[in-house]
Parts: sequence; structure tokens; C-alpha cells
Amino acid sequence: MFPERLMIKSKATGTCALIALVFSASSLAEKERLQIGGQVLMDMNYFGSFWSKKGDSSNTNVELRDGRIQFTYDFPAGWEAKLQVNADADSNGSDVDLGSTYIRYNNWRIAEITLGKMKEPIGMERNTRSARLVTIESSMMTTSFTPGKNWGIRLNSATKRRTWSLAATVEDDNGQNDGYEEDEPIALTGRFTFAPIHTAEQTLQFGISSSWRDWNKNTFQIKDRAQVSSADNVVRSAEFAADNQIVVGLEGAWSRKSLLLQGEYMATRVEEVNGPDWNYDGYYFTASYLLTGEHRKLNKGKLGAVKPTGDGGAWELEGRYSYVNLRDRGLGAKASITTLGVNYYYRRDIKLMLAYLYPDIAGSVTSDELGGHAVSARVQVLF
Repeated sequence: MFPERLMIKSKATGTCALIALVFSASSLAEKERLQIGGQVLMDMNYFGSFWSKKGDSSNTNVELRDGRIQFTYDFPAGWEAKLQVNADADSNGSDVDLGSTYIRYNNWRIAEITLGKMKEPIGMERNTRSARLVTIESSMMTTSFTPGKNWGIRLNSATKRRTWSLAATVEDDNGQNDGYEEDEPIALTGRFTFAPIHTAEQTLQFGISSSWRDWNKNTFQIKDRAQVSSADNVVRSAEFAADNQIVVGLEGAWSRKSLLLQGEYMATRVEEVNGPDWNYDGYYFTASYLLTGEHRKLNKGKLGAVKPTGDGGAWELEGRYSYVNLRDRGLGAKASITTLGVNYYYRRDIKLMLAYLYPDIAGSVTSDELGGHAVSARVQVLF
């Protein structure tokens, strides 16, 4: 039986206790143990009727994609705590929610132990910090098949060449749903990566991940904004009451000097309550090249940051093709997005991004008007 009672029974109580723990400890110990940081991601999106349920041919939105502040406290004897608060805002309103919030013990020889709200160990793109992604948004595959941050316990071990992670979690609606009709979904998730080549100039990395998710007869449907954060959920699967779900993912990445190639494939099978199984899959391929000679490292299963080597900053060209097949039994959509973009790193903590997106869709659609393209821009500041 899933150890649900070992999870945080009351999220509000657990969060308040952690906040009190962090700040009471920081007032009693050395100031250098407390680190305060965050990020501001400001986006502008222009998109055509493909991304609009009403079929509007011209849409422009400016939004605070992610305003984040986080407090990390390094306790003695291997303990660490993090409190993260995220905010977003656009013309439709604003929202504030809890991001990564946990306590961690890292002095156990076998693995780190993390308890709280965190990412689940599935997929490379999902487990890379948003500020380090090559593209403005994650691929449709990632947002369709991987969950957001959830509450639970996670074991993690990482070296330069090998990582493994296991997590048991309780699904959090992350403000996206109206609430679950039944008990919250629960999950067991794991990821393993290995780098047969890992040198100063080159890394070749492969990985596999999987997740078993008990939906507890709640309503299941994949809805995706097709890589434009302020657009409507125009790419959808069928909607039904689900019993359980299995997700399997394969990943690979190669970084050599200024070149990065990255790709993932995921497939999922969802068992309907008193009904058939539904099968979906998707993939993406990403390529980037740093024109100014910098090297983007791969380390411990994640993408590293770009550090400009010259006073003029660093320039990067990027492209991605992503595809999802959410159509089964005559319901749902198949969609692809081709992206071309350019990134400018003024410093390590300031990045400007511009991308052009071209879509294609077939199957069940939300509007009869499916034309257009999208242009997205981002100003990113870390502190």
C-alpha cells in the first residue's frame, strides 16, 4: 500500500512549520547559512488562431511568467531547507503559489533524502531548471506527460557520470484544476541516467524514467497550451475517469564544445475505470549552438548554465521539433510545433530570448480556424 500517511498530511501545516523552522534557525545561526535568490521571467507572446479556442487570428499578451523568490538554509550536520514562492500575472489576473518547499538530509552515504514539495524524477527537460532551458517553454511532450511539483519523499544520488532518483508523491493540483472528485492521485516515480562519455569538452548522456500513477477514479485529460504560456489549452486528449497510468520515458543528450543535441520520447498508457486502455506518446528534438564559443555542460543529469566568456555576452541559436499524439479511439489530437530561436546572454544572470513557432494539428480540434504562427520573447533576470 502506498505510504500516503507518511506524506505531509496537512500541506498548510507543514508549510507553516517549515517557514517557522527556516527563519527561527536563521536568526540564531550565522547569516552566511541563509541564501536568498530568485528569478523574474517577463514574456511577450503574439499568436494566431491555432492557439485560440475562439479562433482569434491575432492575440498579443504580456505577462509575468514567473516571479520567484526562494530562501535556502544550510543547517549543520547535513540538513538543508528550502522555501520557494512563485507568482505570475497577466491581463486576466495574478496568482501566487508555493514552489519547491522541502527539508533535505544529504549526509547519508546511500542517497539524499528530500521531504516536501518538489519535482518528480521523470524526464530531463522537466528536471532542468526553467532558467536553464534552451527554449522559452518546455516541449509539448514534457508538459503533456510529466507532472508539476508534488508533495512527497524523494531519494536521490548523483555523481558526474551516473544519477538515480526514486520518489513517492501525492498529486497537487498546482492551481490548474477545480479540485479532485475523489482522493488525490498518488504516484511512484524513478529516473536513471548514465554518461559513458564525460570530459571537459564533451558529454554523452542517456537516461530512462518511469512513473506509475493511481488516479483514484478522478477525471483524466491531457490539455496543453502548445508551448505558448498565455495561449488556450488547444491540444487535448479524450476525457474520462481514470484508474491508473504508466508513463515511460527515454532520453539522450550530447554536448560537445558549443553544440548541444537533446531529445526525449515518452509513452503513456491510461486505464479507464470500467473501460479500455488509452495510449498516447510524444517526442522532441532540440539543437543549439553557441556562436561565441561557450560550452554548455551536462552534469548530473541536468543542463548547466551558460557563462559568457567575453564582455559582449554570448549568442545562441536554437531549434526544436516537438510532437504529441493524444489521439486514440477516434478522439483527441495529434500536434507538432517547429521552433526556431535566438538567445542572448548578457551575463550569467541576464538572458534575452526570441523564438518563432510554427504549428500543425490533426484530429479533434477546439476551433475551425487553425492558422497562424507565434512569436515569443522573454527577458530573464536571476538574482
